Amino acid sequence: MNITSKSIMIFVKEINGKKHYRAGLSNKKQDNTYDSAYIDVRLPKGVELENKTKIEITKGFLTFFKAKDGATIFYIVVQEFSKINATEEKTSYTVEELDDGMELPF
Repeated sequence: MNITSKSIMIFVKEINGKKHYRAGLSNKKQDNTYDSAYIDVRLPKGVELENKTKIEITKGFLTFFKAKDGATIFYIVVQEFSKINATEEKTSYTVEELDDGMELPF
């Protein structure tokens, strides 16, 4: 099953020196309370995210494997994504932004 244009929050847990990623899911019940669950997430090789990072999956899919006890374990493979509300470091400025009101010495 392909997954695109889906926003999720990524939770990180370190186990034996390796980061494991999970997505939080919730459903609102009729009595206005919520049921919550988590699903494992696999990110592209070399990508690391901080705990509680919100991402938009632009390309991914849902898959599964069978555990030794026969249980089916579902997980999301994220192939492409973008961070949501990520603070971007500004690399270009206008002259007005650089002007601090000081006189130039020449």
